[in-house]
Amino acid sequence: MADTQPYGDVSYADPGYQKDKVKRYPLDTKAHVTAAWSYINMPKNASQYSSANLASVKSKIRAAAKRFGITIADAGRTLEEQMTTEVERRYTELPVEVRTNGERRSIGGYAAKFGRFSQNLGGYVERIDPNFFNKSKGDGYPDVVARYNHRDDFLLGSTQGRTLRLQVDAQGLSYEVDPPQSRADVLELVQRGDVSKSSFAFDKAESEWALTDQGFPMRTLMTGRLIDVAPCHAGIAAYPDTTVGLRSLAEHFSADLEEVRTLAAQNELRRFFVRTDGGAPATKRMLGAAALIALKSRPDPLEGLD
Repeated sequence: MADTQPYGDVSYADPGYQKDKVKRYPLDTKAHVTAAWSYINMPKNASQYSSANLASVKSKIRAAAKRFGITIADAGRTLEEQMTTEVERRYTELPVEVRTNGERRSIGGYAAKFGRFSQNLGGYVERIDPNFFNKSKGDGYPDVVARYNHRDDFLLGSTQGRTLRLQVDAQGLSYEVDPPQSRADVLELVQRGDVSKSSFAFDKAESEWALTDQGFPMRTLMTGRLIDVAPCHAGIAAYPDTTVGLRSLAEHFSADLEEVRTLAAQNELRRFFVRTDGGAPATKRMLGAAALIALKSRPDPLEGLD
């Protein structure tokens, strides 16, 4: 009979998903975690798992890599997938406007606001810490650009060309960009009110997880690398991509990413934070769904949020 615990009683990225029930990819040492990530991204090995189990294995390896301080390559994902899952975009409800200074016309507004709760992003809300942009600011905002709707073919200005100016104050991150004459159409759209919102894109985000006073899961963006700011129309802001946020929560609790996605769809991410048996809130989830303790449902989890 196969030995189901070849490395002893340690954590495994694969707790026995394959038919032989052998536990694979031990996560007890730095070397094992690095090897696990390398092997799971080999097509021959990855093909032995269902898509859900493969996602679970990779999520566990990522969480272990973070604990060991390992930066792992994205060998298992295409560049397009990295761009859609790693780069995050957030929007502000404050107006963007056309500003006139002599013959120069610019577009300006707040791309981010500190401390405000976002809309329900799919089971959790989010806010931005006042220190979020400190690293980018300290580096001089290298290679940050302004683009209409975040599109490469609609470049409006850049910090490198000194046509984009950024400022962090007590309220948030503001910007002012001098579009080229060829982008007078964007100036007109802003002036007419067709383009009425602003946004910023970032990656390499570090975040903290907690509950709001109303008991709803909350992600606080603590620091990240600023990529761009963008005037945009309302439609593009309606459907934020929360893939990275859910993966962050999965790593925080050492949970399966697919399970986190399932609970997010059910609006039940609170289960990771709250216990109803009188014990202390969970700080790290060690096992699967059996480790979750049911939470009494709330009719309106966002009631009372500003």
